[in-house]
Amino acid sequence: MASANRFEGKVVVVTGSSAGIGRASILRFAKEGASVVVHGQSKEKLESVKKDLLGLKVDESRILVIAGSLEDEATQNRLIDETVKRFGRLDILINNAAIPGKAGCDPNSMEGFDAVMIVNVRAIYRLIQLATPHLEKTKGSIVNITSDLSERPMTGSMPYSISKAALNHLTRNFARLLAEKNIRVNAVGAGLTETDFITRMGMPKEAITHIFTEVAKTIPLQRASNADEQAEMIVNIASPTNTYMTGSIVFNDGGIRIGN
Repeated sequence: MASANRFEGKVVVVTGSSAGIGRASILRFAKEGASVVVHGQSKEKLESVKKDLLGLKVDESRILVIAGSLEDEATQNRLIDETVKRFGRLDILINNAAIPGKAGCDPNSMEGFDAVMIVNVRAIYRLIQLATPHLEKTKGSIVNITSDLSERPMTGSMPYSISKAALNHLTRNFARLLAEKNIRVNAVGAGLTETDFITRMGMPKEAITHIFTEVAKTIPLQRASNADEQAEMIVNIASPTNTYMTGSIVFNDGGIRIGN
């Protein structure tokens, strides 16, 4: 059983933590003693997460909220700079934020491709570069959130699937590069999860219902996961008690890649 305070004294940044898997993860880190940096774009959702953290008796001094889009380098800078300014250190970076496509355009268009790659790959690459000097001091950890779609085609939205495949190899490359600095880099490949992420793909309500009923039946475990199940994996991989894993892509997908 995990210690109730294994993250005490640690500082954790979770991008895209105003909802879904990121939100579930930030709450778990805080419950176990971490000071946390909450990030998102919706003021309402960010305020809701902060309210939940305070409801867990997390002292306000352990909470930093940063709003902004990750396609903006200024937001990337603030995530690292304001974290270190506020807490004096950085121990764990969870690269969770991603977009399924660009609203109002064909997902497979070049415009859609560029939008997805900027957020899902380039922003993560740059955030890791910015965070490295601070993580080196703490012998920290990075966890990138990828997807089972990194290993399966998704012709309806190819850039998303391609971006997650790129993220897998980005993870391996940075793990090799940063091993000499004692920074661990791993990834969690989340499977179909009950969050609003698919809704943001712009699919009709009927198509979304079909995914969570009929498509979910093709998963060997016969269901979608929930955000807490993904957060459990993320937190355990990021844990300071997990000292020897690096360069690994751990799929938490109900077995979808092995078929039914």
